[in-house]
Amino acid sequence: MNTNWISPKIIIGNHATGEYYFPRPQLESQIWEEIKKGNHVLIAAPRRVGKTSVMLAMRENCPKETQCEFRDIEGVKSDQEFFKVFFELLLQCLSKFDKGKKWLTDFLKSINIEEVTAEGVKFGERKELNYANEIRQLLPKLMSNGVKIVLCLDELPEVLGNLHRKGHTDQAENILSHLREWRQNTDHKGHFSLVLAGSVGIHHIVKTIGGRVADINDLRTIPFEPLTHQEALEYMAWATDGAAVQYSPELSRYLLNKVNFFIPFFINLLLDEVDKAARKANNPILSSTDIDTAFDRVVKNNDHFTDWKHRLTEYFSKEDARFLKEVLVFIAHKDAINMPQLYDLALKHKVEDHYMELMGGLERDGYVLEKSGRYQFLSPFLQAFWKKDNPIYGN
Repeated sequence: MNTNWISPKIIIGNHATGEYYFPRPQLESQIWEEIKKGNHVLIAAPRRVGKTSVMLAMRENCPKETQCEFRDIEGVKSDQEFFKVFFELLLQCLSKFDKGKKWLTDFLKSINIEEVTAEGVKFGERKELNYANEIRQLLPKLMSNGVKIVLCLDELPEVLGNLHRKGHTDQAENILSHLREWRQNTDHKGHFSLVLAGSVGIHHIVKTIGGRVADINDLRTIPFEPLTHQEALEYMAWATDGAAVQYSPELSRYLLNKVNFFIPFFINLLLDEVDKAARKANNPILSSTDIDTAFDRVVKNNDHFTDWKHRLTEYFSKEDARFLKEVLVFIAHKDAINMPQLYDLALKHKVEDHYMELMGGLERDGYVLEKSGRYQFLSPFLQAFWKKDNPIYGN
């Protein structure tokens, strides 16, 4: 194998940061504009489009006089743990400011905190805190001390959904109500902003928990679209700049046609599989057949797509999940499902009173697209996976 082989500049599985991050300046600018207005932001978009990478880039490129912290909170197991994480993130932001150190030092001493680090908070003699109350007391101090903080929280819908499924709906409601209270408190308006993101339809989760979406109606939703065709071409050129395998304009278009849904994750899967095969053969010369073969290999690697399947069970009721699974298997084999066919399946699974809301959830989370009254898969990868995973569909 050629040890001098240069692979494309891509990353699969982990979040893209540093040199692996493909800048999205227009999107980042939109988010910062809302924050400057004193608003709080919701990034509700399909899985794998790059929400987390954008928030990580925001943390590294804060405007002057602003501090930003990011945390993936998917592993949070209770409302009290959530409030503790939230409180520690506030303190980590505040500890980065040069000005206002005395008031912060005095505040930390008052609650017996010795040190604030990137890893968390170090207490002196252990003291149990009411973290939600401490947050309520701390936030107004931001305005009086002239500091601005942005907290980026990833996977909030997952936290809320997990609590609800485990019978802790009261804790999920407690998180939502406190977040709304802190966002709407004018004592720190313009000095504290939240950026919330999650791949599961947050409106569906919130409605499931409390029967209403009023708790998030004040959030400003930022459209987070997949790359355009032109942006996808630019992304490919950026990712393969200097790489051993080069793509002609024709082959670039051919690869993107196979991907169809232009998010870096799907493009990276195909670029990586092409690169691995070419490197093994020590042959950087590419053909459309190589791309077809790579596509089939990606589909066979179930690890890339099983999470999309499991999430249906994790975030929907058993009845709703069974309906959605059959809809997706139907589309995988028939290429599309029309409204009468969809309604027949809704009747079969006894979800006819809310089946269109369920389909909206699939759309928001990047599974399907509705066009002229017919639903079809957004990604050929997902369609091929569902068809392979469910090889027989009855008439």
